[in-house]
Amino acid sequence: MKKNKIILYAGKRFGNQVLKYMINSHPPEYLIPNLDDKGKDNNLYESTIKIAKKAGLKILNNKKLLKLCEKNTYDYIICAGTTIIIPKEILNACKKGAINFHPSLLPKYRGRYSTVHAIFNGEKISGVTCHWINSEIDKGQIIDQKKIKIENFHTAKDLYENFTDEAFKLFKIIFKKILNNKKINSKKSIFSTKYEKKNFPNKGEIDWNWNGKKILNFIRSMTYEPFEPPNFKLGKKKYYIVEEKLLKKNFLKSPK
Repeated sequence: MKKNKIILYAGKRFGNQVLKYMINSHPPEYLIPNLDDKGKDNNLYESTIKIAKKAGLKILNNKKLLKLCEKNTYDYIICAGTTIIIPKEILNACKKGAINFHPSLLPKYRGRYSTVHAIFNGEKISGVTCHWINSEIDKGQIIDQKKIKIENFHTAKDLYENFTDEAFKLFKIIFKKILNNKKINSKKSIFSTKYEKKNFPNKGEIDWNWNGKKILNFIRSMTYEPFEPPNFKLGKKKYYIVEEKLLKKNFLKSPK
């Protein structure tokens, strides 16, 4: 049986899980890590580059991969926890398609910070969407989706960790089809929702004119390492609301 050639874009805990799983079953041709991965572990994640080097994998960036794609084609691209936009030239060199795992039930919450905005908006259900990548951000045809319940005590960090667990389960189902050269069918297309580039709600600052529920949702949404915690101003001074465990880890002095 012919083996599929796979390029893996990966980072964070989810990407590391996917990379380790592939190393033990069907290693990718190349790994493209996140730009903030310098080869050393941080307070949150093991370095994806470190894992790949230990396994003897080839590590590239978009620029180097573009040159290879001028002469070679690949079967699949898999994106797991990546923060990198893939150029259309690389997508065009992928024969069977590029697959992404997004932390929301698309078409809702396309783009970045989807878990943050889901918590801030008081959503009760979120999820993971496995979809094909096309020329528009998070708008390719949907392969599969899994729902995730949002509890009242969940922070955006909690929701992202739950997404990671469910996304990895879904990845293994999809990857088994790739290994067995089975067709990956699409369930539906994403027609609605205009894409808007997102930042943090109210630029990360509490508005004391909000009602109590909205303030609580905001604090939950901004409790999401490694991003700056929720803040407010008293006069010219800026204050942060942080979990005690982060103070014990001296987290605020860590790189963002």
